Amino acid sequence: MFATNDMQTDFHSHYAATLAISLEKNITIETNLGKEEYRVALVGPNTYHRTISPGVEMVALLIDPETYEYGSISQSVASGEVKRLEVQKFLPLIHSLWSLYYGDLEDNEATQLQLNLLRTVYPFEKLNSTMDPRIEKIAKRIRLEIPNSIRMKEIGKDFSISEDRLIRLFKENLGIPLRRYLLWVRILRAVKELKAGKNLTEAAHEAGFSDSAHFSRTFKENFGFIPSLFFGHLKTAEVRFCEPEENF
Repeated sequence: MFATNDMQTDFHSHYAATLAISLEKNITIETNLGKEEYRVALVGPNTYHRTISPGVEMVALLIDPETYEYGSISQSVASGEVKRLEVQKFLPLIHSLWSLYYGDLEDNEATQLQLNLLRTVYPFEKLNSTMDPRIEKIAKRIRLEIPNSIRMKEIGKDFSISEDRLIRLFKENLGIPLRRYLLWVRILRAVKELKAGKNLTEAAHEAGFSDSAHFSRTFKENFGFIPSLFFGHLKTAEVRFCEPEENF
């Protein structure tokens, strides 16, 4: 989630879908079809657009389109589309959104808020929490071995699972495809290294990216922003990690 009162972007498209919520005034989003104003907008993945909303307090929730959560709400918007949502449904969450904007939410409250926002779009059920212990161990191993090369066939053999079954079980248990999980772990490792004070090149290499340009490109493709907005001497935002370490 990204809270700001200075959302001004160039035209771009990125992999993530975006739920954009204005806390008071309207947000202006422009696509090839022209400009529209929204209080709440759901921007589909890979939508070519820009947001022009200086001075407008807003929260943007970026959503990986291959996750269980997005799959549950995907009927609400198509790729390349901006969908207007009814602001009345989100009003019960406005107080929490303002608290997020001012940095007053605890980490667990911020995590719950993003789930509440998604369930306001569509009231999906919680993913089954009974996890295959093999997948749990594999996920932990991936986190430990990144940025080293992960060979799925070898891991599958170690846990007596074929590569095809491993890929299927991973999506069923964690709600995200294995290849997306691997990429997410690398991005998370890089941003934690950046927050710890490493420079862009050092953080990229620590996470297994070929160079800083590769990491910056991957970061922008997923989130729509360059890393320097959040890290380094040019940063203009505070970054917090709201998931406990034992989560996957």
